[in-house]
Amino acid sequence: MNLLAVAGELSGDAHGGPLLRELSARIPGLSVEGIGGPQMLEEGLSPLFPLESLQVHGLVEVVRHLPRLYRILWALEARMDGAPPDAVLLIDYPGFNLRVARAAKARGIPVCWYSSPQVWAWRRRRLLVISQVVDKIVVLFPFEVPLYTRIGVDAEFAGHPLVGQEATEEEVQTLRSSLDLEPGLPVVGVMPGSRPSELARNLPPLLEAIGLIGESGYRANYVLPLAPTLERRSAEAMIAAARAPVRIAPGGFLPLLKLADLAMVASGTATLQVGLAGVPFLVVYRVSPLTYWFAKRVAYVQHIAMVNILAEREVVPELVQGDFTPERVRDTFLAIARDEARQAQMRRELKALATSLGQPGAYERGAVAIAEFLRERATRAMEG
Repeated sequence: MNLLAVAGELSGDAHGGPLLRELSARIPGLSVEGIGGPQMLEEGLSPLFPLESLQVHGLVEVVRHLPRLYRILWALEARMDGAPPDAVLLIDYPGFNLRVARAAKARGIPVCWYSSPQVWAWRRRRLLVISQVVDKIVVLFPFEVPLYTRIGVDAEFAGHPLVGQEATEEEVQTLRSSLDLEPGLPVVGVMPGSRPSELARNLPPLLEAIGLIGESGYRANYVLPLAPTLERRSAEAMIAAARAPVRIAPGGFLPLLKLADLAMVASGTATLQVGLAGVPFLVVYRVSPLTYWFAKRVAYVQHIAMVNILAEREVVPELVQGDFTPERVRDTFLAIARDEARQAQMRRELKALATSLGQPGAYERGAVAIAEFLRERATRAMEG
């Protein structure tokens, strides 16, 4: 079987790698080509374009990249015409991947989707498009299933892949030794995001807030688990300019979750990971003013942190756009840090939310669902 797979971001590649590995174990002779990153390449993806060719951040910022994105889309369409795959596997990234799905559907190619677009948060009109061009969708949150079944899409919840992902004790001890933490002080994770644009927007005000927190008399070990997508020298320059007592831990995200007592987290997947680890935290985020203006007018949810969306209320505080100031971060952080009862309550609520996301083994169950769909589709095609 030949698949055309497309992931548009590193987060999609992080899903795509283990998903392709599980699919290969269940579909003999599987070959996959398309667009992905290092994890998908490691599992045998033959690249048609590098992952970086699709990476765009922001609703407004995408406009200047449209010519390049359309050239890639047209090339994928030509590939479908010249060497039609048996199926298309799309991973999140709806702005681009819905166009790929439409092109595949027009050519009679089955379309599977892993990790639903956030149609429950904004752009609900995409539900109609999905109902027309997607044959099978594997979702990460249980509340997403009825959204799709109501419109006739074959949807299945296979659990969230972050459940069960944690560092080993050896990794935790290695990180602890490398940081030279000051004994007796809490450990605070500083997580500004994994994109360079997020680092530039989110880290400076966080560093200024850390300075203000220090002036209040509160002391802590601040640790920044630098994502592999970021340059260490950029983070170091910002930290040096702010004279902030922040240690950098490259690639230390998962181990830090077992060391951290508290965290400051930019909105994104990290908020769910920190929540699953049961670490009390606050959420921050900032985008360009025009992007924020547009997003506010199309959003259907009141919160941006997934733990708050799942709970349908504010379990962790959110400081977004104009509210994301060093002073507000200081006040919000200290209100949590100095209130042990509040921390305990947050841990209990985060633990309760984690139980709703299934058991470990999400990629295996997702691969089983997709493989079974493809086999049934192939059987019907042969019988028909």
